[in-house]
Amino acid sequence: MSDQAIETLITNAIHSVFIKYPEGDGGPNLDYDWIKPDQSAFIAKAILQDLAANGYQIVRKHA
Repeated sequence: MSDQAIETLITNAIHSVFIKYPEGDGGPNLDYDWIKPDQSAFIAKAILQDLAANGYQIVRKHA
């Protein structure tokens, strides 16, 4: 899996959490789009950079 594929996977996971479990009380006025995809990508990049800076590496587990 390429670095870009890993970043995309993490970005999508982050974004889906914010969409599925948005902030607020769950009322009818809830805004399900309160974080943009580019903000999720920024978070994913920061996570990957921090992991790399601390010696961690994401590897794909083979079945």
